[in-house]
Amino acid sequence: MSQEPFAGRAADLIENKVLSQSSLADDDIWRSAAEDCVLARIRSLRILGGLPRHKAPLSDADRVERLKDLLQLWANGCTCAVDEDLFADILNRHGQGRLS
Repeated sequence: MSQEPFAGRAADLIENKVLSQSSLADDDIWRSAAEDCVLARIRSLRILGGLPRHKAPLSDADRVERLKDLLQLWANGCTCAVDEDLFADILNRHGQGRLS
């Protein structure tokens, strides 16, 4: 599977966030789409030893900022970038078991 869809999807999400500077309802939609992109990326990664799941939950503001930062990296071609705190937060909130 090519990594390009993640970079392209990340670029679309970043562009939409920057252009819209939208309301809370739109932010919830954006956050959900961004988390779906991250979950899809996690499923495609080969992470030896698994991801740490014991991390503290992130605040809403910190989660959004980390999503924007990570998606910006992916959009710019750094598709191997990993944010362990963000990944753990998303996995724990979404109740994801093993991602095989």
